[in-house]
Amino acid sequence: MYFSRVKIQPNILKSSQLSRVLEGNVYGSHRLLWDLFPEQDQRTFLYREEIAREQLGALPAVRGESIYYLVSQTQPISTALFDVQSKIYHPQLQQGQRLGFDCRANPVITRQGKKHDIVMDAQHQFLTSLVKDLQLDSLLPAKPKKIEYKKCLLTNGGEALNLRLTELLANDLRYAERLEQIAQLADKLEWVLKAQVDTALENWMKKQGERFGFELLVDDDGLSKLQNSGYLWHGLPAKAKPKGVKSGFSAVDFCGELQITNVQKFEQALFQGIGRAKAFGCGLLMIRRT
Repeated sequence: MYFSRVKIQPNILKSSQLSRVLEGNVYGSHRLLWDLFPEQDQRTFLYREEIAREQLGALPAVRGESIYYLVSQTQPISTALFDVQSKIYHPQLQQGQRLGFDCRANPVITRQGKKHDIVMDAQHQFLTSLVKDLQLDSLLPAKPKKIEYKKCLLTNGGEALNLRLTELLANDLRYAERLEQIAQLADKLEWVLKAQVDTALENWMKKQGERFGFELLVDDDGLSKLQNSGYLWHGLPAKAKPKGVKSGFSAVDFCGELQITNVQKFEQALFQGIGRAKAFGCGLLMIRRT
């Protein structure tokens, strides 16, 4: 296996608008990176796009440009477009070893045979349950959107909603201290929704650990050493879908600390990635010593 750092050739960046064209265009990046493997008919690489900061040194000219990290079965070639720096990738792993990690992933959950964005699903499941518990479901339209759930709750929930949200936050070690800082009921609802999403994402990552031979480490309070950020929906206009159906995927950035429980399975995660949307920059598990 090979680990590579790839960036657009400096002369091309200076003389074209390519970096701006590629900004946020995961499908375009995906297609261009294929040029690094001209003899492959099937994808055998994972990649992650980041924005260059300290990775490329102190020169201000390189700040803010895209940089790609790849793990691949064959060594990528340098092209007229990309500068490639590669090395053999064979990490020395041991059971019980503790590592820091970063991963951009596409977390989904399956319900009734269909895949759902786990962030949107966690919010929908919670809002639906809350409206039902407060007996406000009769006030909703036939097919309510998230904003209509929120409006219904904030308009009609009153003190019952306030007490429920307060209880949920008070019992959440991650956000209990926020209660002293929250004055508005709408803000309290948003923090509870964030807590629900964090729990769903943590559970998803734990399931990946069960499958791929690792477990999340916990701190002195028993909380997982896991953070998530950067939730973003990426549209894929080149993929044909029926009218009204969105084509694309969501991505979340995870970082944290883990412990290896099964070296063989964990190596599979490093080389083959975790989750879905691997062709579009998701799934690459990047590790570091702690």
